Amino acid sequence: MGDAIDLTGDGGVLKTIIKQAKPDALTPTENLPLVDVHYEGTLAETGGVFDTTHEDNTVFSFELGKGTVIKAWDIALKTMKVGEVAKITCKPEYAYGAAGSPPDIPAE
Repeated sequence: MGDAIDLTGDGGVLKTIIKQAKPDALTPTENLPLVDVHYEGTLAETGGVFDTTHEDNTVFSFELGKGTVIKAWDIALKTMKVGEVAKITCKPEYAYGAAGSPPDIPAE
């Protein structure tokens, strides 16, 4: 894995590239904001998986910048290219906030 890249300047969203995309791979744009992702959400404290698309090989699709996903995803995924694999680590304020999302994601 590479070094973590601080995407927000406050350590709130960190991206570590696990697999580089091909040099000519596309990135999302205002004209092409729809992304399809495979993901595995884990808790930093325990490493426990709270959500994943890997078990049933589904794809999660959404449009960047519409606020339909956690802030960290809107921030990180617009920096990614098709085929890139990255670990995104985020502080609560870029995810579910201090309240969490019980029962899977505990409050702070």
